[in-house]
Amino acid sequence: MPPKVERLAKQQLWFPAGRYFLRTIKRDDASQRWADWLSDPWTVHVLNTSPRAMTKADIADYIKSFDQRERLLLGIFERGSRIHVGFIRLDINAAASEALVSAVIGEKEHRNGGATANVFVPLLRFVFDALELNRVRAFVLERNQTTIEYLLKLGWTLDPEPEKPVRSHSDGSLLVLRRMTWDRPGFQAYQNTRIGQRIIKRLEAARG
Repeated sequence: MPPKVERLAKQQLWFPAGRYFLRTIKRDDASQRWADWLSDPWTVHVLNTSPRAMTKADIADYIKSFDQRERLLLGIFERGSRIHVGFIRLDINAAASEALVSAVIGEKEHRNGGATANVFVPLLRFVFDALELNRVRAFVLERNQTTIEYLLKLGWTLDPEPEKPVRSHSDGSLLVLRRMTWDRPGFQAYQNTRIGQRIIKRLEAARG
């Protein structure tokens, strides 16, 4: 039998991340603005979410579904203004020594502005150093080439074979799903690259 894996402790996390900070989501963070992110045409296309309108109550129920142990939900906030701009979901499989990660930047003006690049550095240091996991994985629709190319530049690897197709929530068509992986050595190498060093220096300058 495989060795018994003890249940992870409940997490209350807060990470500085340059212009942003990342922290454990609370029930009070539920908002209609967050609900509107998930029915935004951009989000529906990129993540294949349901196009139906959602409510603040739907978001409150979503938040309650996370135990903040093996299933973490973290909010991305802008420093100073404390505006909630996005969120990260982290599903931990301690037995497999890996975590599945997904991120959404809901506020349009914060997309492609370094929010995910900033918060991923402290988040993955937590995953690899504190939790001592070996890898993180992400699933990306093949039509979302912008995200795939961006992750490849950061050092993620793309599995050669696609996953089982998924149905579009919009029209029922089949969508190709790809799996990407970032392991501990890959993340360590990334921190020594030019882009990694630039982001780390930016984070350190913001803290100073």
